Amino acid sequence: MPEWIADLIDALREPLVAFASPHKRVYWPFLASALALAIGFWVVRERRRVGLLSYLFPRAVWWHASARLDYKLLFARAVVRALIFAPLAISATTLAVELATIIRLRVGMAPTSTVPASVVVPSFTVTLFLADDLGRFALHRLMHRVPALWELHKVHHSAEVLTPLSLYRVHPIEAWLNTLRGALTLGVVAGVFVWAFPGRVRAWEVLGVDAIGFVFATLGANLRHSHVRLAFGPVLERLFVSPAQHQIHHSDLREHHDKNFGSALSIWDWMSGSLLIARGDEPLKLGLSSDQKNHRDTVVGVLVDPVAAAARALIAPLRAR
Repeated sequence: MPEWIADLIDALREPLVAFASPHKRVYWPFLASALALAIGFWVVRERRRVGLLSYLFPRAVWWHASARLDYKLLFARAVVRALIFAPLAISATTLAVELATIIRLRVGMAPTSTVPASVVVPSFTVTLFLADDLGRFALHRLMHRVPALWELHKVHHSAEVLTPLSLYRVHPIEAWLNTLRGALTLGVVAGVFVWAFPGRVRAWEVLGVDAIGFVFATLGANLRHSHVRLAFGPVLERLFVSPAQHQIHHSDLREHHDKNFGSALSIWDWMSGSLLIARGDEPLKLGLSSDQKNHRDTVVGVLVDPVAAAARALIAPLRAR
């Protein structure tokens, strides 16, 4: 069997395998914990208004045309990534080793031989989590501020309803940029730690996933892309991104533009002035206005049209000269 056919088959299986992988947000225990939180929210806030099943699985959300497009894009994006973007990946491990070697040659050995692993491991775990979350915030902000990148990011913001699978409603180029960001972050942080603490660098993990990320995924991360308007309150929302805050980020109302870029932590928004505390009942308008939308609501349209729009955004400043 030709290698490209094997890659294609693996890509088509990937969206289904994701539900069994703790490395994926849609790992079934993460979804189960989100479901439990949603049920608790219904008991406290919504049970007098609507029945449980109608609240959790409204047809208007889960079978909306926008959601059905999300389901198709899961497979299409996996195929595009496998056939086009997989060869462009970089190795975080290779980067870490090379960086540690360069620092050692330029600076020498780090004077940290007496620092025990009991200090190095939690320090590395927390540093990596903070660096990764800050990197996500920075790239997300750039996706909104740089015109060509915004044309690609519009795919995600064109969702008219939110489900946990809307997380993957991302243009393949943006997905590749995010993968590159993650590899660079891990490579740089690990490289510095490998130089500073040789032989003692590892992270706290649960099922092979960094422990802090695992906790956040368990504590309702899947509700960010959902209709469950769970807010944490003004104190916690200055530290952690609530589902309601991320839903505000998806709103096309003027007062919600460029707010709440954070992924897990909202401290980056707080420090940069883009934080908006959620009430949990504010009006939202999901999707893009007609003058902002740049693609057809088809798989081909989502994959092709934003690339053309991004190219026009890149060329426009040159034509203006």
